[in-house]
Amino acid sequence: MNVARKKVIDFVNDFCESERHRLPDFIPIGIGGGICWYFILEKEPQPYISVGVFIVCLILSVCINRWRVLTAMALAVSFGFGISQLRTNYVHTFMLSESPERPLTFAATIEFCEKTNRGLKFIVNEIVGKPHTAAHKLCKKISRLHLIWNMGEKKSEHRDYTPGTRALFRTRLSPIYPPAFPGAYDFRKQHYFKEISARGFLLKPPSVIKKFQDSSIRMVIEKIRHSINKKIEQYLSQDIAAIAEALITGNTAGISKETRMIFANTGIAHLLAISGLHMGIIGFFIFWLSRIILCCFTAISRFFDIKKIAAVISWLVTLIYLGISGCSVPSLRAFIMHTLIIAAILCNRTALTMRSVAIAATFVMIFTPEVVLFPSFQMSFGAVIAIVSFYAERGRRYNAFLSALMTTLVASVPTAIISISAFNQLTLNSVPANIIAIPFMSFYIMPMAVAALFFMIFGLSQPFVMLMGYGVELLRKIAEELSQLPGSFFVMPTPSTAVMAIFVISGLFLTLVRHRIRVVGVFGLLLGVVCYGLQPRPDILLAPHCKSIGIRTDQAACFSSLAYFKYVCSDWAKSLGFKMRKRYNSAECRGCISALDEDTWVADIKKSRIVITKDNDFQKRPGDFAVFHLGDENNDTFEVMYLPSGEKKSTASIKRPWTDGCY
Repeated sequence: MNVARKKVIDFVNDFCESERHRLPDFIPIGIGGGICWYFILEKEPQPYISVGVFIVCLILSVCINRWRVLTAMALAVSFGFGISQLRTNYVHTFMLSESPERPLTFAATIEFCEKTNRGLKFIVNEIVGKPHTAAHKLCKKISRLHLIWNMGEKKSEHRDYTPGTRALFRTRLSPIYPPAFPGAYDFRKQHYFKEISARGFLLKPPSVIKKFQDSSIRMVIEKIRHSINKKIEQYLSQDIAAIAEALITGNTAGISKETRMIFANTGIAHLLAISGLHMGIIGFFIFWLSRIILCCFTAISRFFDIKKIAAVISWLVTLIYLGISGCSVPSLRAFIMHTLIIAAILCNRTALTMRSVAIAATFVMIFTPEVVLFPSFQMSFGAVIAIVSFYAERGRRYNAFLSALMTTLVASVPTAIISISAFNQLTLNSVPANIIAIPFMSFYIMPMAVAALFFMIFGLSQPFVMLMGYGVELLRKIAEELSQLPGSFFVMPTPSTAVMAIFVISGLFLTLVRHRIRVVGVFGLLLGVVCYGLQPRPDILLAPHCKSIGIRTDQAACFSSLAYFKYVCSDWAKSLGFKMRKRYNSAECRGCISALDEDTWVADIKKSRIVITKDNDFQKRPGDFAVFHLGDENNDTFEVMYLPSGEKKSTASIKRPWTDGCY
């Protein structure tokens, strides 16, 4: 016993000693673990618990020097937990719990306005209702609103609403609902941290009260973004202009559903959202162009280090692009890493290391800890960690083609896992598609975008915008051709939280640890694949009051009614690995589901015959595997998922701030 104990202690000491100099690389992992721990809790913890645990971990990390890696990780976890609670209490967004009986009329400032396929989308703040009315009392609590104006065929009513404009709105407000079923995406939590209290549909176009009046830096930037979008829409067709706007200003609302599906099925949907790739392309292009131009001036190149001057110019341009693009999480991560690379060039140090990734992740998580739960953060950092770890391990360069191939392969593994978890999709042709699309983006489309932005200052952007449009159109045609290849796109079941935890921990262990025990990460990934294949999946889905009953068969996800919980049924079908939802009487469901009467169905589940019925007096017959009585929550024969009831919860059932007063 003593020998085994000594071996364990020696192994821990050896591990801590080998990883001691890489301790800063592990700090973001601990912070992220603490953030996830806070958000998976069912009830809001008391603040004194967070503070107490942090103080204890701080004392241990200071007093214990032997296992500094482990105590530092405990301190990072407690820190992540604490900043998550602090951020939640600081935001303190009022969330609308039920729709007002009547439409509301109020004045508000347009924060930004985006053009969609059907109309316009607004984010408004500084909301003021008519005095001495119910709208006035409600508007005093609301921080921001997400409003949509569907113009339909009324194209003549398309007006230009500049951010910062004060306007009068008449809308029907509705609450942002919590996840439709366990494991579904939580839009209510996302909007809580964006300080958006509710959403609404406008009954008529807004009436402008006062033109641009907010001169804050944020509103000035939004006005510039709006002007750029208008210029692009002036020179390009609607669909091509929407993609160009997504690449320059980050406005993806105008991209059609068909185009989104084409890019998603090809595995290059990440090109439509401004990410580290776009920031890196622009930063490198400006750095390269600046060095060439400076080399032409002998007086400068003889007496100054033009590499460092070009680095500073590149940083300034990427800073401007960060503001124009909307400052998304991936672009912010890329900008922080680009800043560290520029600092390394100025100090004559190695530019790209795992340390810069750790600093970027720590910075993002400290100020916005909630982004750890969102796919944009997970994909961005997952891909860059895999790439940096791969090249740090190999320690050598490849030729241009092989480098692009290896980078795409390495980045595809973590992004594929996260894509399955967040979007239930797996794309097999993403590697050839990215090998074609990324160089085309790097050497043609994005340089044309930079040129267009520069010449917009002088009113000469039209030829460059049109040249960019030709490239975007060609990129779309390439994506369309690749998306039609057989076996390019698969709908996958949603991994459970436990399976995703295995994948994430194993992947981080494999990429960050340099101790010989890192091989455990490979076995962890294999274990995750096995657990994913064996994880239980719901057999039956029940909507409140049995208004819709879903049954999972081998062929499809079948429902008694698609009119009720339409989008919920669609999402549940995708979470099971089916592309579409079907009715009981469809061709896919008719062979395995039949109705005995209006309250009783016979279905084949798990290769056995079962009876699903509303009649509690129904008697089991010979040949029936089991009888499931709807509403009987004690039946443990099948995996059953119950949708949340539409009845309003009592105050005693409120658990977290973003669920306050929800349905």
